[in-house]
Amino acid sequence: MSARALLALACVAVATPAASEVSLGLELPGGAQHLGISRVPGSSEPLAGVGDLGAVMLLRLGPIGLGASADGNFDGRTLQRFNASGVAGLVTDLLPALRLELLAEVGAADLRSAADVRTQVSSDWNRFYGFRPGLSLKLPFLPVRAGVWGLARWGLPGSGDGPALGLLGRLGVEF
Repeated sequence: MSARALLALACVAVATPAASEVSLGLELPGGAQHLGISRVPGSSEPLAGVGDLGAVMLLRLGPIGLGASADGNFDGRTLQRFNASGVAGLVTDLLPALRLELLAEVGAADLRSAADVRTQVSSDWNRFYGFRPGLSLKLPFLPVRAGVWGLARWGLPGSGDGPALGLLGRLGVEF
């Protein structure tokens, strides 16, 4: 990375955003298979199965969003496997109630325990990277945010050379 790019990132990180541009969101996403959607909208391309239920924490500091995400597959009440990722990117309010997020993610797939997460830090086993564009609406007079995320993930087990495409519905609170 060039010195100019590093300097630009440092300036953005040091700049103190206004209080109205700082927020912490906690959301529960659910996969498209639970929303009744099985194809990429407007095409015959199938959507990849994503977790049955998950959790996302996103800290917004001005135009920068930083966070963590996990989505798991359950068999009844038992967690079978989960994906965990770190997310970062641009977050902007297009309108007072409408937000656009353009996030990159790097994560680990098909984890079965906390020990698997520690193993992932030192190996390339089932590591993926991706892009997570999202739109969300903030409900008037409430700290509630609802929306969708599109997913394009490379490196997921069984996805081949191209990206695995997914869709998440989401509902959460924003502080």
